[in-house]
Amino acid sequence: MNIAILGAGSIGSLIAAKISNFGIGNLLIHARGEHGSTIALSGIKVQGEENFSVSNDNMIVSLDEVGIYQGLDGKIDYLLITCKANDVENMINKSRNLLHQDSKVLCLSNGLGHIEKCIEYFGPQRVFSSSISHGAWRPEPGVIEWAGKGIISIGRFTDGPGLNEAEELIDLLSNCGLNPQWVEDGRSLVWSKVLLNISINPIAALIGCKNGNLLQPELFELCSSVMIEGANIARQERVNLPSDEELISRLSHVIESTKNNYCSMLQDIKKGRSTEIEFLNQAIVQRAERYGVSTPRNHLLSELIKSINS
Repeated sequence: MNIAILGAGSIGSLIAAKISNFGIGNLLIHARGEHGSTIALSGIKVQGEENFSVSNDNMIVSLDEVGIYQGLDGKIDYLLITCKANDVENMINKSRNLLHQDSKVLCLSNGLGHIEKCIEYFGPQRVFSSSISHGAWRPEPGVIEWAGKGIISIGRFTDGPGLNEAEELIDLLSNCGLNPQWVEDGRSLVWSKVLLNISINPIAALIGCKNGNLLQPELFELCSSVMIEGANIARQERVNLPSDEELISRLSHVIESTKNNYCSMLQDIKKGRSTEIEFLNQAIVQRAERYGVSTPRNHLLSELIKSINS
C-alpha cells in the first residue's frame, strides 16, 4: 500500500508517524518550512498520549519549497490531505499526478466545501467524506504533542465509494491505533464536525482561553446559539442532523473532553497565521444568504476574526 499525506502539519505528521511506525509499502509526506526540513533530516518525534520517534528512513519527505516528489506518480493508493483549510486547493493541484484509476482521497481539513472541491478535481468515485478529532500541536519543528486521542471518521459522500473500498485503509488505521470508524452518511459527518468548529474555535480564539472556559454558562449559551444557527443552514441543505438538544449535548461533551486544549484558531492567531474562518463561520453566513436566512452570531464572529487577521 502506498499512502501520501499532503500538508503535513500537526495532524498530518501525527498520522504519518503512526503509519510509519506500523510500516507500509511507501509513505510520502509533503510538508513545508522548518517543520518539513526537520522531518526530512531526522524524522518525527511524538509525545503526549504516546511517546515514540520514527526515522526519516521510514518515509519519503518532499518539501513544498522544492516541489512534490515525483517518484510515486501514478502509484498512490490513498491520498490524505491534512493541511489548513485555505491551502486545500493548492494541495489538490499538487497531488493530481500521484493518483491512479482506483486511488481514493480523504480531506481531513476543517471547514465546508473541501469535499466538493475534491470531487470536482478527482471525481466522485475516488472521494471519501472524512473528519478527525485527535488533538495535536507542534511545540517545535519535527515534534508533535499528541494532546488527546480521538477518532478518524470515514464515510460515503452521496454516490462516492463505500465501506468495501474503505476497509483496507480502516484496517491500517486501526492497526496503527488511530481509531477509525465508518459513517454511512458522509454529509452529516462533515457538518457535525463543522458545527463543533464554528461553536468553539472563534469564541475561544477571541477570548484567548482553553476550550474548558467555554463551559461557563454565558459562554456556553453563546456557543450553543452559534451552533444552532449553523444547524439551521445544514437542514436547509437537507443534511440529516439530530435534534438541537442532542447537538448541544455533543457540544458540551466535546468541550469537556478537550477542556485543556487551545483550539487551532487561537494558535493561528498567536502565530500571526491566517485562520480558517472563511471555511467555517463565514461559510455558514454565505450559505445562509442563499436561503435568505439571518445568522447574526456567525456573521459577528466572522467579522471579528477577520479584523484580527487583517
